[in-house]
Amino acid sequence: MRNKIALGLALAATVVVGAAFAAVGPTGPGQFYYYLDDNGAVVGYQAIHCDGTKEAWGKFTRNYADGYFICDPEI
Repeated sequence: MRNKIALGLALAATVVVGAAFAAVGPTGPGQFYYYLDDNGAVVGYQAIHCDGTKEAWGKFTRNYADGYFICDPEI
């Protein structure tokens, strides 16, 4: 019985970690993510622009390509 409970908890933890991994996205200004399907087609986008505004659309997947905008420093 204990083994079944431990196995169930381990499985639940794995699902939570997998969901958190799929939710990866920009963490600060100037960063963007393009989310891709299994064929490499863009199915979603998420960004935090240089001025701090957020933009998001589509489906967020585990397959992604990320990058950075070139932001001018504040003077």
